[in-house]
Amino acid sequence: MNDSSNTDSELTLDPPGSIVIVGAGTHGIEAGIYGRFLGYDVTILEQGLIGNNMRMESGTDLVVLPDQCLSPLGISAVEAQHAAENPGSVPRMHPTTVSAWVEEGLIPLSQSDLLRGRVKTDHRVSCIDTIAIELENESEDASDYPADFKLHYTDSAGIEGTLRAEAVMIATGSQCGIEFRFPLPFPYFYRIESTSHHDAAGLLAGRRQVVEIYSQLAGRADLDLYRPPRV
Repeated sequence: MNDSSNTDSELTLDPPGSIVIVGAGTHGIEAGIYGRFLGYDVTILEQGLIGNNMRMESGTDLVVLPDQCLSPLGISAVEAQHAAENPGSVPRMHPTTVSAWVEEGLIPLSQSDLLRGRVKTDHRVSCIDTIAIELENESEDASDYPADFKLHYTDSAGIEGTLRAEAVMIATGSQCGIEFRFPLPFPYFYRIESTSHHDAAGLLAGRRQVVEIYSQLAGRADLDLYRPPRV
């Protein structure tokens, strides 16, 4: 249940609140890692493969610096997983092509302890409904609380299913054919508008949006996990 009234200043969601992210590109995976670091119950749904839109450019050179492909959180997660599974091995190198970005960055992140089993590929989301919450205290008014979300999807076998969540993040870029059966804007529904991997500005803008979303969910002015800790 979304534990807040529907005023903008109180749109908070405490961990382990449930969040569904639609899209497993660079910002969808990033939003998932960020949420898991904070303790949220995150699921990522992707209609194709991880980094689906990026695969059409798999052989091209990067247009961002290699060390910018993954955020500091992503780099830490990949390096920690690699060290745990390959004791004594040398650290991984940064990717130099878009293909390596996907194969050596996004996919290992999806298989890390933080996201393992939480990234559902070949799951096409067709529409998203809202669903009334069930209050334990009958004296409370359900209209004081935002509804949860019900995502309708079809998997690779053609089997239809649904998934319920307290918050939804859309990270599909401009190619979003999902029907939203509620008026926008809507509490706890977010779109990561800047999902471009073609330039550093677009990449960093998307990550900044991820920070802003989780800061709002935490009820904080800023909750930037990318910022180096003070010593």
